[in-house]
Amino acid sequence: MALLNLKESLQEVTEEARISELTDGVLLIDGEYTLLIVHSWSSTGPADQRGYGSQLHEIRNEFSAVDYVLVSIEGTVLAIQGTRSNFDISYLPEYVGGIQLPEFAPIVRSIYHDTLRTEPLPETYLSEIERNDAIELLKSAYSANLTTYYTPKNVAQIAANWVSAGERASLIDITTGSGELLIAGVDEIEEASQVWGVDNNGLACGITQARSGEMGVPANHILCSDFFEIVEDANADPQQTFDQCTPETDISQFPEEGFDCVLGHPPIGRMDSQSSADQPNQRISEIRRLEHQFVRGGCRILNESGRGCFILPSHGLRNLRKNVLPEGVQLQRLVKLPESAFSVIGVEPMMVCVERTEEDDDLGLVNFSRFGGVNEMCGAVHAPSSAERHDFAEGTTVDRQLPSTTIQTLLSAPGAAPLFTQQYPTLEEVTQNIATGMVTGQNRIFYFQESERTESDISDEFFTPVIKELPADKSEITDRDIGWYLFDLREFVDENGLDEENFEEVSEALSSIDTAAASYVSETLAPAVENQSRRRGVLPRSIPMVNPDLVTGAITSPVKWYSVNVDADEILYNNSVVGIKCEAQYSPNALQILLNTPLYQRLSDNQFPNLDAEYVRVQIRPLERLPIILPRLSDETFDRLSSLSPYDTHESRTTARAAILQGLEESDRSTVSATYEAVSPLSKLEGYSDEVERLRSVLAGDGTIFELVDENMIRQLEKTFRTADLFETREQLIEELLLVYSEDRYWSFMGGTASQFEGILQDYVENTGGDVAYRENEEGNSVLKFRYRGDWKPLRLKLLIDEFFSGDLWEVMQDVRKKRNEIAHGRLLNDPETNAETLLLAFFVFTYAMLHEYNNYLGAEKVSR
Repeated sequence: MALLNLKESLQEVTEEARISELTDGVLLIDGEYTLLIVHSWSSTGPADQRGYGSQLHEIRNEFSAVDYVLVSIEGTVLAIQGTRSNFDISYLPEYVGGIQLPEFAPIVRSIYHDTLRTEPLPETYLSEIERNDAIELLKSAYSANLTTYYTPKNVAQIAANWVSAGERASLIDITTGSGELLIAGVDEIEEASQVWGVDNNGLACGITQARSGEMGVPANHILCSDFFEIVEDANADPQQTFDQCTPETDISQFPEEGFDCVLGHPPIGRMDSQSSADQPNQRISEIRRLEHQFVRGGCRILNESGRGCFILPSHGLRNLRKNVLPEGVQLQRLVKLPESAFSVIGVEPMMVCVERTEEDDDLGLVNFSRFGGVNEMCGAVHAPSSAERHDFAEGTTVDRQLPSTTIQTLLSAPGAAPLFTQQYPTLEEVTQNIATGMVTGQNRIFYFQESERTESDISDEFFTPVIKELPADKSEITDRDIGWYLFDLREFVDENGLDEENFEEVSEALSSIDTAAASYVSETLAPAVENQSRRRGVLPRSIPMVNPDLVTGAITSPVKWYSVNVDADEILYNNSVVGIKCEAQYSPNALQILLNTPLYQRLSDNQFPNLDAEYVRVQIRPLERLPIILPRLSDETFDRLSSLSPYDTHESRTTARAAILQGLEESDRSTVSATYEAVSPLSKLEGYSDEVERLRSVLAGDGTIFELVDENMIRQLEKTFRTADLFETREQLIEELLLVYSEDRYWSFMGGTASQFEGILQDYVENTGGDVAYRENEEGNSVLKFRYRGDWKPLRLKLLIDEFFSGDLWEVMQDVRKKRNEIAHGRLLNDPETNAETLLLAFFVFTYAMLHEYNNYLGAEKVSR
């Protein structure tokens, strides 16, 4: 419901009331009672950013004149009655469960009719200044960041149902917030006296105590404390039992051996670097994510058969099994929740279900496309195979040792599981040995001869064998042909989430495991790379595809190899050399053709998204376990696929997909089709022509766009920014903008979006081989410019559009640019809603067109190098 409709709904409370919007997210109602309604708080950033400062300013100005302040936080309404220096805090339990704007109307009506039922919020958790200054209390509500981590009731019920299965008596919610998970847990285990909650924000603890106290949870079981104090340190010895912890918080009543059930919906973010002195026996960057710290700490306080459930963004799966879960705690279920479950988070949510057990069962994967009955959803989590009974769920079980990237693919499409679970042979099985070719450039400081490698004392794990000159007179390569070793930190940087351009960070991370490698980074690499015109970091970068190297992890037996001309169509991921020794019944030529189809290109991009495309030209070795459908395809199918190469048009890619599916037995088609859908984030690039025409009409003033921008369009945009690598750096910014738009805060949306057009094009420049940097102009001033296969030009939207668009789209985008300039310079028209919808439609067209251009670039690169 639009904000305008909310105002109309509130107006019906009393005809005498006057409703006004002070600023985004703040309404003032003047009537028999004077109320401030604060219904939208910024979810991230310090208090002086993202609109919070203006909200607080308006509240300060108006607070002394109001009778009530109503604040919506995490599905809870907090009523503050009185003035800034004299007020009472009340909690309204009947309105829990996700406050929407229209739901304020009955609350206001209750105030006006003196029928409001409130429950005093215990002030014991509040600081003295919070008790005496309501503005400070509002700041606490903001700093709690409650809205961001609100857990919907049905999600909380599913999580609690998982952890409580069996005879379980004790439960703790390690990130309580306003208690939705905790309340669901009490309902499941029915042992309120054995339930605890922890949060470091007093307001959140007060809300939780007010709610849980009604159910019998002792007041002293809601702890206002830093959870990491309770478990000492999430990176400490994972074998330390719970009763050995000695935090300042009194936990004498906690179960000695740990908890039966642990729940948590932790905040997300990157942790700051820690000193190596604090962790002498660990890679200091082992756990770099805040949410992973909470998971690690929560798992450590599980008892011998305890279960845990944590709600994380989908990218939280990375490194979860290897670095986060303590020994003895197994990952049992991964549950992908509907994308609409946490609209304010802006990431695909999932539930991570764990158990302390020695049994090594298969991992259950469940994907809920929408919410169904809670009982049915709980049943699917416990038995993934039962998910197929419902039209809102898919489920499967897989080997828990599958790579995380594969598991993420299967979470999106469980029906594709057979492709990854040995129904098809793998590349490793159809070849006896695989070598890898890539372009490493002439970065001398990264290359070591055998004698230099020995003298360096650097561990062998940081060296990769390199054959700089391919033998022209023989078809086999052995370890005798190795001439150099590449100082290779790719895996180390990736596994530890390090910034490859931060020499100090990488050196510090290396210092606890290899002092020689750390010294080489800080004393040799850093000075040499810093002196270059372009910053390169600790990884060698490629040069154009000329004279590629053959790079192998190890050569244990002779490898047959053959060259593919770099200008030919049959090029595997821009490679120039492929080393394959195939079994007799498999044709290397057929294998090459299949691996070049759009399906396998997408599988490669999806399975290995963190590879540096400019550095790695061929990635055979990581694909060893990739399923190969080659035995299912006929020679006729291969002929069709070969004729369609290089798949540089939408038609050729679509035809290739159809050819592969038609060439399979009918029983295999659903599996391969599901895989296509799971790994095709760029498949929706086409089809924006209708939007261009609608946008042209709008800009020309020939029609209206009301009802044109619907929720489906917003969801498409959100999905695009989550799945397309091009927009990775802008994902959070765009998610926040779309959230602002969905809340009808049009003025804020327009201001934020106006700055994104140039930014997205800037990302495109940098992703496709161009440069963006500050350059000195004729006047001696430093200005931001871009260079794209030509001279440096000022970084302006007009020049960027001229560079990258043409035809009808160029004309339309020029009109968009003019409207964008009006917005950026404050020349807003009278109707913010119409302007916002116009800009969102333009943004929709623009991003799809940009992806289309990017996809064309990727296709062109595959055949030009």
